[in-house]
Amino acid sequence: MKLKIALYAVVIALVLSMPSCVKSTVITTPTSQPPVGDTPGVLVIASTNAFIDSTGTYHVVGQVDNNSSTIVNSIQLAIEIKDITGNSLLKDDNGNSTPNAITYPMLYTLAPGEASPFEYSYDTTNGTPDSFNVTISGQATAEANRASLHWENVQIADDSSGRQYLTGKLVNTGSQWARISGLAGAVLDDSNKVLSAAWTSTYTTELAPAGDALGRDRTPFEINFPKPEGATHWQIYWDADGTDNVTDYPMEIKVSNTYFDQFGSARIVGWITNNFDQPLDSLVVAGLYAADGTVLDSSYAFVPVPARPGEAAPFSISSFSRSNYTPDEAALVTTSTTQFDTGFTFPSSYEAIDLSVNGETVQKDGATWIFSGSVTNTSDRSLGGATVVVMVMDSQNKLVAMEYTSIYPTGDAIAAGESNTYSVSVYLNPVADASGFTTTTMVIGIVK
Repeated sequence: MKLKIALYAVVIALVLSMPSCVKSTVITTPTSQPPVGDTPGVLVIASTNAFIDSTGTYHVVGQVDNNSSTIVNSIQLAIEIKDITGNSLLKDDNGNSTPNAITYPMLYTLAPGEASPFEYSYDTTNGTPDSFNVTISGQATAEANRASLHWENVQIADDSSGRQYLTGKLVNTGSQWARISGLAGAVLDDSNKVLSAAWTSTYTTELAPAGDALGRDRTPFEINFPKPEGATHWQIYWDADGTDNVTDYPMEIKVSNTYFDQFGSARIVGWITNNFDQPLDSLVVAGLYAADGTVLDSSYAFVPVPARPGEAAPFSISSFSRSNYTPDEAALVTTSTTQFDTGFTFPSSYEAIDLSVNGETVQKDGATWIFSGSVTNTSDRSLGGATVVVMVMDSQNKLVAMEYTSIYPTGDAIAAGESNTYSVSVYLNPVADASGFTTTTMVIGIVK
């Protein structure tokens, strides 16, 4: 999801009790603005590159520069990929040969002097590329009110599987809210040619004005892409506008547990409380940090059920691309933050009803607990689906772990009286004493 937008952000730093050891490589770049080419007055392809990554995928990457005096969007790029005989390797949706494919820059809007990377992937099992070409095939004029952002605490690190991870923090330095519509990163060579790039959705899309007392003027981010040869520095690109059109719902966040599970996955668990007069759906963004403030990773999760007025809904964030399953990187983590995205917080669009579970059993295999049971639609309404949320509490009734699953109708809807089975796996902290743990299962049905 390139575009994210949402709500009242409270940043909470928590200690993850992991020892510190090996430090990741850090490459710095002298500027926070993308290097723009010297062809005046036009939108140009400033650089291109092609390489095959460690999985055998062929990537065509590059950078588009807006050297004109016009704000543009809806930029289309025509990609050609040919074999050694000069024949196109590209196919259309029907499997027929086509001279080119249409792709797009990673940022939707470019103001004068701005740039965006692009990337197109080709599966080499369908043929061996020998040449490529990229041209601009479409664009439109647009409007923009650019926000003032800068980056902090950035690092770039390699993994052992041929990928690089660019992590850091974006900070709003302006007096308006900033809405980030797109965020991308790249690595370049000494001539400022983009060698590899990717976009990300691991950030808070709306940032409060500079100096926000709750720290909502900043967001962590994580961008990862295949590692090329010859990269010497990195670059961050963003599409962000200042705005006063933000609904700042009164929400609060409280983290109740942070830990690494037995598989090396970082988990942040907590509650989001709704102080508004309507049920709200929301999204939570989390960051992981080293002792010196360097951002090591970032991820997000949707709150699985609406938070009702005056009540709290649980959340769990665990899909950290860099820190999970990488012991050296995980060992650097000392603190974390969580915040709500105002751009992705809004009144719930559906009616929710409470249901209950039948015959639930819990299979405990060390730190992995598997919950199984069934849910019956005990209402007189047809349901479009249901969400089963399993929570594990400690002896003080503090939430220590949470997972969920969705139940979808096999036909048009879940009829009144119909039952469906479920299974949810919960991964606990392997060093926690689970002898006093209790469990609670919540089921929310979605009225069709």
